[in-house]
Amino acid sequence: MFGTETTQREQLQPMLIKKIRSYLIAKSYDYAMGNTEKRCLQGWRRELLAQARGTLLEIGAGTGVNLPHYPETVTQIILSEPDRQMRLRLQHKTDICRRNQFSITPWEADAIEMPDASFDTIVSTLVLCSVPSLKTSLGEIYRLLKPNGILLFLEHVISDHPTTRTWQHRIEPLWSFCAGDCHLTRDTETAIRATGLKIEQLIEAPMIGTPAFVERTIRGVARKSAPLAEVV
Repeated sequence: MFGTETTQREQLQPMLIKKIRSYLIAKSYDYAMGNTEKRCLQGWRRELLAQARGTLLEIGAGTGVNLPHYPETVTQIILSEPDRQMRLRLQHKTDICRRNQFSITPWEADAIEMPDASFDTIVSTLVLCSVPSLKTSLGEIYRLLKPNGILLFLEHVISDHPTTRTWQHRIEPLWSFCAGDCHLTRDTETAIRATGLKIEQLIEAPMIGTPAFVERTIRGVARKSAPLAEVV
């Protein structure tokens, strides 16, 4: 009996830690990112998301910082956010938003419960750093995009400076625990290209107001090619 109780406590401890971490990250996210949002991210989001159209899926929608930037060319928006605490804040923002075409789901980025070719636009902003498998999540994005559909992405990536890159590898385990499973050493551009998406627009810029190990960002548009027309 004693051994069983000990095992149960050992199993509950990681779950409790995960819940506490989730609550703290969700509660502090907007405040922690506020300065960087004002200095660069808001403008980048506005410019990038102006290209969205049709049916749209946002993976890892977080607290809903992208909501004000979706244009009228978007007809339907599914916001996917697996973290419960983030979803609570996301729901609050959609409730006060004047647009009414939002729906919120708890889907993980690598397991979206929709048919193939469901979306004209998929959005990922500061999300692909934290998915369990970059390759699997991008494969899911490719599956879900319609022919000629686009991925709008804004991500921080591995540094191109050797010293910074070395430090990224060293501190990544601790950083990942504290920052919601965020990885510092992902080469997201290469991974997007390997999926089969064609990058049509790519901008690299430092994220202002952040430490050097998360400073390098890429943003742009990647398209799923339409199949060649059959020759009659």
